[in-house]
Amino acid sequence: MKSTIKDVAKAAGVSPSTVSRAMHNNPRISEEMRGKIRALADEMGFHPNQMARSLVNRKTRIIGIVFPGAATESLGHPFYPKVLQGLGRAASERRYQMLLGMTEGSSSQDSIRDLVDSGYVSGLVLLAAEDGAAAIDAGVPTVVIGRPRCWESCYCVDNDNVEAGREATDYLIRLGHRQLLLLGYDKQYMVTVDRRQGYEKALEQNGIVFRRDWVVPSRFLDNNTDQELLWSLFRQKERPTGVVCMDDAQAIGLTSSLSAIGLSVPGDVSIVSFNNTEAGRYHNPPLTSMDVNPGQLGYEAMNMVLDLVKEKANVPHLYQVPFQMALRGSATEYRETSY
Repeated sequence: MKSTIKDVAKAAGVSPSTVSRAMHNNPRISEEMRGKIRALADEMGFHPNQMARSLVNRKTRIIGIVFPGAATESLGHPFYPKVLQGLGRAASERRYQMLLGMTEGSSSQDSIRDLVDSGYVSGLVLLAAEDGAAAIDAGVPTVVIGRPRCWESCYCVDNDNVEAGREATDYLIRLGHRQLLLLGYDKQYMVTVDRRQGYEKALEQNGIVFRRDWVVPSRFLDNNTDQELLWSLFRQKERPTGVVCMDDAQAIGLTSSLSAIGLSVPGDVSIVSFNNTEAGRYHNPPLTSMDVNPGQLGYEAMNMVLDLVKEKANVPHLYQVPFQMALRGSATEYRETSY
């Protein structure tokens, strides 16, 4: 059976991407390690394919797309199809194709390595800033949608999610709400970390004491929230009267949960959420929601990675796409009688 790049990597005790770099004389791999890997490759009968050789010369016109978590789970979330539309529009304008990393049951790190090791891609777009994934040195130009912890050393496209979280919270405060809950924090995803920071900033600026127990976690993609915890918080005498939700789907789920314990939106609880989805616009009540322009995020990310592939000068490390709040019926002025 023909040896693969993974076979050589295992024998050498290195990653497949290191084997790829060594076979292409990447100066970042020491001469000693390049010699060891080449000797093992010859011994095992491994030779880089033509696609891998063309990658070194920037001849492929394919960009790999890496989903957060399982691809099918991501595609079920309305944010990511909109991002893909923006990515596809920019790729089409510049006559490039996209290769989707659809590995199920694997981490984003695995998808990154699989796409690069295939030899087919000349660059990557990571569709979320997951803690740890963006720190991987993929060996090809890479752009992240989101702001990784290491953003100063990465290329990324994002909204100002700290400011967006602050504005969403401040809007509820200006409506008179001071008992504010944050729903949907997931420390794995930097977008929720940043929005939490904005939430806390708004509370501090308005002299409101931050309550750690009113930051309710939830898995970012599947909106898996502890319903018993939510109900217990809203059954308290001093319950929240306003909620900032990380996503419209969470806001819709919260509305149903509140209804089950006899509370209404916005009569008893006002909600501001994120992503301005079609489902949120047609929900009853229609959701006040931050539009983060996912199509534009994708469009700018694809153009950035293609500029890096073409080795254009002055590519910014961070490009910020503006956001807007869509005002609808899920948030209203605080009323004393809502207790």
